[in-house]
Amino acid sequence: MSFKLDPRLGIELPDFERPYEELEPREQEEILVQWEQIRAKIPDQIVHFEHVIEDLLQEVHKEEDWDVISAYFADIADYASRIHELNTWRRVDPALGALPAQGHAQEHRDREKTT
Repeated sequence: MSFKLDPRLGIELPDFERPYEELEPREQEEILVQWEQIRAKIPDQIVHFEHVIEDLLQEVHKEEDWDVISAYFADIADYASRIHELNTWRRVDPALGALPAQGHAQEHRDREKTT
């Protein structure tokens, strides 16, 4: 309907064809119900990413090759970024017009890749 799966975060994010305020009240209510169901899944996704980070840190402790360790830390940073984004989305209320700019996170990730 008005949400699209973000494969990086593992949840659906708002993807409105027009601003929330311009939607019919019935549509707004349906969106809020669906968003609350999605938001309820965010803590579990955060825990999942935290476990991935823990597993990566275990691998770091076993590894001796600096290039491999650096790659692990890059992955850890990526998962930490995902957790940060999920925490931001967890606070979002479409009724308040508080939708984060989805392009901003992608711009940040792209900038990290070039450094």
